Amino acid sequence: MAAAQMSAAQVSFWLGGASVCGATVAAQINLAYRSVGPSADLIVPAVALNLVAFIGIVLNGTVLFVTVKCSSLRGSANFLMAMICLCELIHQIGHTFFLVVVISGTNFVSLLIADLIMTPSIFALNCGIMAMFCASFDRLFAVISPFNHSAIFIKYKLPYLLGHLFICVIYAALIQYFVLAVALENAEDQTTGYLGDIFRYSSYLFNGCTFVLCLCSIFFYVVIFVFIRCKNGVSQQTNARVLRSMLIILLINIGGYLFTTAMHLFINAFNAKIFDSPIRIWQFSFIAGILLNVAAGSNAIVLYFSSIEYRQAFKNKFGALFGCPSQNNTVKIIQMRNLNPANNKIRPLNANL
Repeated sequence: MAAAQMSAAQVSFWLGGASVCGATVAAQINLAYRSVGPSADLIVPAVALNLVAFIGIVLNGTVLFVTVKCSSLRGSANFLMAMICLCELIHQIGHTFFLVVVISGTNFVSLLIADLIMTPSIFALNCGIMAMFCASFDRLFAVISPFNHSAIFIKYKLPYLLGHLFICVIYAALIQYFVLAVALENAEDQTTGYLGDIFRYSSYLFNGCTFVLCLCSIFFYVVIFVFIRCKNGVSQQTNARVLRSMLIILLINIGGYLFTTAMHLFINAFNAKIFDSPIRIWQFSFIAGILLNVAAGSNAIVLYFSSIEYRQAFKNKFGALFGCPSQNNTVKIIQMRNLNPANNKIRPLNANL
C-alpha cells in the first residue's frame, strides 16, 4: 500500500500539477450536472463522438480484413498498419462507456472505476501511437537501406515483428501504469467516463509523450521524402506519388494526433487566461477529442488513396458491395475434347488420332 502511495505521489510530482487542473475541471462539471439526470449538454457530445468512432471502427475493421485475406499484404509495413488499425478499433470501442454513463443519467463515475473499465481502450490508444512511430521508423529503414531491411525481414521476420510489438506493449504499459497511479491518488473524484476527462489528470505526461512521438514520426517521413527526391533514377511520377502519399499521411493521420495534442497542451497551459470557467475548457477540449477520432478512423481512407496495393485489395474484397467488378476475376478456359467413336474414349483435341 505504501509503495502504491509513493508511486502515486511521484507521478503527481512528475506531472507538474496537471492533476490539480484536471480535478478542478472535473469538480466544476460534476457540480453542474451531477443531479440533472440525462442532459443534452452531455448526451449530444457523446452521441457525436460515438458516431465518429463507429465510422472509424468500421473503416479500421476493413483494413484488418483485407490484411488477413490478401496474401500480398504480408510486409512489415502491412503488419504495423494492421496493428495500428486494431489499436484504434479497440480505442474507439471504449467511447461507448461514456455514452452509456450519460444516457443512463448517472453522468459520473469514480475516476478509478472509469480507469479500470477503460484500461483496454487506454492501453490500445498508447500502443497505437507507438506503432505509428515504429511504422515510420520501419519505412525509413526500408528506404535508406532496402537491402538490409529486406534481408533482416526475410531471415528474421518473426523476431523483427515481435520486436516492434514488444516496444509498443512496453510503452503502452508504462503510460497505463502512470494513469492508474494517478487514478489511485484521486480515486473518489468523479468523471464522465470520457477518455479526454480521464487523461486530463495525467495530461502533461500523455500529451507530451504523444507530441514527441508524432514529431519524430514526421521527421522520419520528411527524411524519407528528401532521400527519395535526391536519389538518382527515381522518376518524377514516383516522386509525385510519394509526395501525395506522405502529405495524406502527415496531414490526416499523424497530423490529427499532433494537432489534437498541441490543442490539449495549449488548453492546459493557458486555460486560466483564456477561458472564464472550467466548463468552457471541457467544451473546447471536446472539439479536440472529435478531431482525434477523425484521425484515428482515417487509416483506411489514407491507405486507399495513397497505396496501390491497399486500393487493389479494397476493390477486390469490397468491390461487389458497391457494384465494382473485382480485379481478380479469372476467365476459365475449358478445353473441348473429342469423342473417339472407335473406343468411346474422350481424347484431348491436341492428341494424336
